[in-house]
Amino acid sequence: MRKKMIGIIIGMIAVVLICTAIIGITQQTDEESKEKVQREDWSKYPGLELETKTKETDLYTSSISYIMTENEQINQTIKDWISSEKEQFMSQVDGNESILNKEHRANMTITVDTHQMEKQLYSVEFTSYQFAGGANGREMKKIFNIDTSSQKLLTIHDMVDDEANLDRLRTKVKEQLKDDKILSPYVFDEDLEKALEDPEDWKWSIDSDYFRMYFDEYEIAAGAAGAIDVKIPLKEVQSLLSVDIRGNPTDHQGSESSQGKGKVQPLDPNGKYVALTFDDGPSPKVTPDILMTLKEHKAKATFFMLGSQVDFYPDLAKKVAEEGHEIANHTLHHRDLSQLGKEQIEQQIGESEKIITNATGQENLLIRPPYGSFNEKVKTVADEENEPLILWSVDSLDWQSLNAQDVITTVEQEIAPNSIVLLHDIHPSTGKALPELLSALEDRGYEFVTVSELLTLKQFDVSKPVFGAVK
Repeated sequence: MRKKMIGIIIGMIAVVLICTAIIGITQQTDEESKEKVQREDWSKYPGLELETKTKETDLYTSSISYIMTENEQINQTIKDWISSEKEQFMSQVDGNESILNKEHRANMTITVDTHQMEKQLYSVEFTSYQFAGGANGREMKKIFNIDTSSQKLLTIHDMVDDEANLDRLRTKVKEQLKDDKILSPYVFDEDLEKALEDPEDWKWSIDSDYFRMYFDEYEIAAGAAGAIDVKIPLKEVQSLLSVDIRGNPTDHQGSESSQGKGKVQPLDPNGKYVALTFDDGPSPKVTPDILMTLKEHKAKATFFMLGSQVDFYPDLAKKVAEEGHEIANHTLHHRDLSQLGKEQIEQQIGESEKIITNATGQENLLIRPPYGSFNEKVKTVADEENEPLILWSVDSLDWQSLNAQDVITTVEQEIAPNSIVLLHDIHPSTGKALPELLSALEDRGYEFVTVSELLTLKQFDVSKPVFGAVK
């Protein structure tokens, strides 16, 4: 009898443990599902997520944007291409190590432009910019056309299912190049024929306005022509396509209203302030948690957003603004502005500002150059736009440590009244550090203000790049 009772008890314990495990797994699955839905809800492109990762060393800087789908095979294909670009870049950095330093660093930037062809059909255009310290940089494009409903990568044959129509498309590309008075003298007909021979090798994309064909530098023309982007109006090729392309109506939506930031009230010069700033977002994985913490502490902050991230997550950017935080400009693609010409600098700042203003309604944006890198050309553009350059006096190094406690320790050691603190709302460890960090700073008497509020103090001269107070 005793053995029987022991067996029953053991059996009951086993049942309880199994049920507990099942409940735990179910709860975990539910939480993961909720998190997944939350992230997808923020995206303007359902089924796609965008994540930008940056890195900075003594020899090089890098900013790489990743597109993620629900299909791991597609994700791996994209990652493999990015890895090959990184390997090529690092090989050049290693070869040029003797001429690289903090004042003359190599840079790699991989950007993403996403176009919605039709409901669940996307053209994702990656552009890889590499400058490894030589005389010239390198620009390379890679296009992934994705069907998120069937979870596959599209080929041109999925869009044009007739050989005769492929020939007509070839003809239109040739005619477009021939009619271009600037490009046509540089194009080599023999190289063009070779590039168009196999449709599987074409680099193409479709948006609501154009069918585009891309050719790398030197592929079909002399080097003076650079990389070539052939744009054929969609209405001219729609009859050749097997899919009716209607595009994404949000591509052409503008801001409902542009209310600006409103008048900034001057701070009490005897106060004790700190301006927390968050770069590289918005990110659906981290920004919502940071907003929740800031609200709990009744704290305001400044978010230096990337135009490319806001384009992907406009509703999240709008939420940041609606909660009373300051929105600022961190450029379109996180390019090193000091390596660009004036026109490119204007584009990186101007295009980002348009996207951010359309999403949030905030105008007159402050500018933070990526990596804190600027020169006279960057200052000139900022002056012309009447938008101050904002750097920082306290680097949390959250991008380097990826450790919550290290972030807290670093900021506490370096903080001083009227500091500008550099943080990033793309690292989960930063979100985890924030509650304890805010409490610690509050205990030391600090009040959290926006950068624009901090700039009302007389010690700051906005005609020059602003770094904030140091310890």
